[in-house]
Amino acid sequence: MCALILALSALPFFLYQKAPEFINSDVYYVDLASSLLHHHSYSANFAPERLRPPGLPIILALVCATLGCTHDILTRTMPVFLVLGLLFSYIVIRRQGGRLLAAASSLLLAASPSIFPWVTSRLWPIFPYFLVTMIVFFIIPKLEVSQRGLCTLLGLLLLCSLAVAAVLIESVGIALIAAMLAWIILSFFGNPDIARLRLKRFLPIALVALVAEGLWLGQGGNPRDWPLPGYPQGYLAQLKVKDGNYPELGLATPKDVLLRVEKNLRESTIFLGETLLQRWISPSWTSPFVAGLAILILCGLWNSLWRSDSQLCALYFIFYEGVSLLWPWFTGVLRFALAVLPLSCLYIADGVKALEQWSRQYPRRVGVLLLPLSTVLAFAATRQGWARGSGHGFQEKMSALFWIVCSALCIGLIWKRSLPSWGHLSRVYGFFERSYSVGRLSFRPIQLFVVLAVTYLVATGVAAEIPMGRENLVSGSTKLENTPEFQAAQWIKSHTGPNAIIASSQDTLMHHYSGRRVIWFPPISNSNVLMEGIRKHHINYVVVVDRGFNYYLPSETTCLNLLYAAYPEAFRLVEPKGQVRIYEVLQGSAEQSGKFPDSQLP
Repeated sequence: MCALILALSALPFFLYQKAPEFINSDVYYVDLASSLLHHHSYSANFAPERLRPPGLPIILALVCATLGCTHDILTRTMPVFLVLGLLFSYIVIRRQGGRLLAAASSLLLAASPSIFPWVTSRLWPIFPYFLVTMIVFFIIPKLEVSQRGLCTLLGLLLLCSLAVAAVLIESVGIALIAAMLAWIILSFFGNPDIARLRLKRFLPIALVALVAEGLWLGQGGNPRDWPLPGYPQGYLAQLKVKDGNYPELGLATPKDVLLRVEKNLRESTIFLGETLLQRWISPSWTSPFVAGLAILILCGLWNSLWRSDSQLCALYFIFYEGVSLLWPWFTGVLRFALAVLPLSCLYIADGVKALEQWSRQYPRRVGVLLLPLSTVLAFAATRQGWARGSGHGFQEKMSALFWIVCSALCIGLIWKRSLPSWGHLSRVYGFFERSYSVGRLSFRPIQLFVVLAVTYLVATGVAAEIPMGRENLVSGSTKLENTPEFQAAQWIKSHTGPNAIIASSQDTLMHHYSGRRVIWFPPISNSNVLMEGIRKHHINYVVVVDRGFNYYLPSETTCLNLLYAAYPEAFRLVEPKGQVRIYEVLQGSAEQSGKFPDSQLP
């Protein structure tokens, strides 16, 4: 199985996005790593960095010092972290859910086209973080049963280093610390002897990691260049905003937080379903792959919390998802979901087993709890599926049938207090329950069905990855040359002096390729505020890119157009090329312009 995981992970390693230079904003991590290597400081763009944890830049600096610092070398470290994380997750899941579940989840994730584009083209902290956390869950059960000695001491030192590394790679590692502390506390309600052992061995490790996290978060993020809530302040400040991608909307209300949690939960469940099934899923709560998976995961979590061998992972999953559900940026799904996908698979399987067991032991309770939910979802899916025209709403119609069947089963549980009997289908029942042998291999039909389904999904996943990989190998140079920020940076580098100050929404890419100091051009529609910031920071040039997709709202073109309308004498268009427009700031005229002081308000 490990050989199969390695073989599938060889695809992203060899079919990575080959390019002479970095194309995305993750180049900022490379600049930070270069600063650590050559200047022994954690800074980039002429300023110290206090928001992004130093874990990934330290790793990249080590890779640069040993293997090289080219785009190809650094990009291919991400598939390495992914495959090692999958190998350790296979062991962790096998320990809790069995070999078949561990193999199915690892192979499906290794061959998922949803993950392939990200692991082959970007430097993301989530991949080394995934590896580190899986090693932590691999080591802790071994240290819990080991005797005192040198090996145990070395293991505890290694675990402490990994826990600190987790919080320094991703600040969401605070979920790991919280899970360890809650795990120690809950153990006192079970076996006191085990609780005292955990307290002595693991509490100091959790406290050391907590101190490391506190020291980093205590810096409060980077200084604010503009009067906007959230970014680039610390993570706690970012959680307070209504929408991280639209900061002008202001701070969140309790209602906004609830809507954010619902949205993030739905999107993360959709991402999980599409990653495993490689099919588009209707973004509606009526879909069984949305509401159904969420229900199964909740049941699996509840079941795992009562087992000592799986309690720590369940607590970690709860705290981790709690952070991700509160995250106000729409990129949160990709940033957070990847690290817990194997655990999600585990809790889906546990949820299926738990529901079956509870339906036999407490049929009336299960029926009473699920009947209202199934009825509401069946009604909503029926309304959505049949309200649309011909050829639309197929998934909604299938969802309606699914929830109608679930409602009927719930009524049966309440009325008859049992699941449907196989008595009149004894041959079918005997076929599925009987164990068959082929040589030394023994299996049941349901296991064979799972193997065939996983084999099909893995094969289709590989078939979808190969064209993407071929595109990666040949399109990197073209994408770099066509990147608007690269084109603008080339012009800035050749037409401005080294002391020029630039404003751009993609400040990381602009600084990397131009070598100039770059101030973030914010999504502010108030022209007076923008102009005041331009004067304050002595900005010489403003770079604007007309994009099909805007990460921030209002878009940079909208903000610049409002600014230019209010201060037409303050700017001179010096380079219009394709998507790129570069404006020179005329400092003398900027002091006197401002015809429309209030018309720019949204």
